[in-house]
Amino acid sequence: MPLPLPNLDDRTYEDLVQEALGLIPTYAPEWTNHNPSDPGITLIELFAYLSEMLLYRLNRVTDANKLNFLRLINGPDWKPSEPLNLDNEIRETILKLRSPDRCIMDKDFETLVLQAHSQVARARSIANRNLENLESERLSEIEERAGYISVIIVPHVEETSNQFQNINELQPTSNLIEQVRDYLKSRLLLTTKLRVVGPHYIYIGIHLRIFLKADALEEDVSPRVKNALQEFLHPLRGGEKGKGWSFGHHVYVSEIYQLLDQLPGVNYITRIEDHDELTLRERQDPKQVIQHSDRLLINKNKCLVALKLKPEELVILTKDNIELEFKTFI
Repeated sequence: MPLPLPNLDDRTYEDLVQEALGLIPTYAPEWTNHNPSDPGITLIELFAYLSEMLLYRLNRVTDANKLNFLRLINGPDWKPSEPLNLDNEIRETILKLRSPDRCIMDKDFETLVLQAHSQVARARSIANRNLENLESERLSEIEERAGYISVIIVPHVEETSNQFQNINELQPTSNLIEQVRDYLKSRLLLTTKLRVVGPHYIYIGIHLRIFLKADALEEDVSPRVKNALQEFLHPLRGGEKGKGWSFGHHVYVSEIYQLLDQLPGVNYITRIEDHDELTLRERQDPKQVIQHSDRLLINKNKCLVALKLKPEELVILTKDNIELEFKTFI
C-alpha cells in the first residue's frame, strides 16, 4: 500500500505576512512604519497572496501533470501500461532511476558490464591507465594517463577442472571486447577515453616442504594440496570468497601456509632449502624461472613475504609448477 502524500506546505496568507513582518527588523531596522498604508507592506501582502496561490497549486498536482513528468523522465516514446495505475508507474520510474546507467565512478563500469553481458565473468576498471598496449606500456611502467580508464574483463570459461588447457580460454575474444566497448561508449562522460582489454596473467611456481601426520599417505595428500593451491589462486573461483583471485592482490606466503595447514593429513609446512616459496615464471615457458627482485617483497630477515602483482594482473598456477617435498613427522 503506497504511503499517503504529505501536505507539501500548509502556510496560509496570514502566516506568510507575519513571517515577512518578523524579518523586517533584521534586514531593514530603519523601516518602522508597518501600517497597511505603507507601500512596502502592500508589496508584502501582494507577494503573500501570490505565494499562497502557488502553495495551493503545489498540493494539487493533477494526474495529467504526473504523466507529463513521467514522460519527461522516461523519454518521449514512453507509454503507460493499460489499465493505468499511476502509483505503479511512479514506483517503477523511481526504481529505474536508482539503477546505474551512467559510467561516472570506477565501480560503475564494473557494475554495468556485469549486468549487460552474460559472457563476462569478472570486470575490473582502472582509472588513469591505458592498458590497450600493455607490453609496450610496461617499458615505462605505465605512467598515469589523465582521462583514460581501462576496463579489464574476464570471460566465462567452460571447464571441468582447474587445469587450463589453453591460456587463451581466459582471454576475452575481440567480439566480446567490441560489444562491451560499444555498450559503455553511450554511457561515458564526454572527456573519458575508454579502453577495454583482457587481464595480464602472471605464471608462478610454488615450492614447499610438507610434513605429514603419522597416519597420512603422500599419494593422498599430494593431489589434495595441488588442487587446493590451484583453486585458491584460480582467476574465476579463487580467493577467500571463491569469486576469483583479486586483481593485483599480492600472493602472500602466509596465506599459502594458512590454506595448506587446514588440509587433512598436513602437520606443518616449511620452505625448501635454497628455494623461495614463490617464484615468477616465463609466459612462453612456464617452467623457466624469472629473477625479478622488484616483484619480491622481502622482510628484514631476508625471508620472502609475498610475490607482488600489478593492479591489472591475475595469477596462473599449473600443476607442473608446484614442487612439493613430503616428509612424515614423527
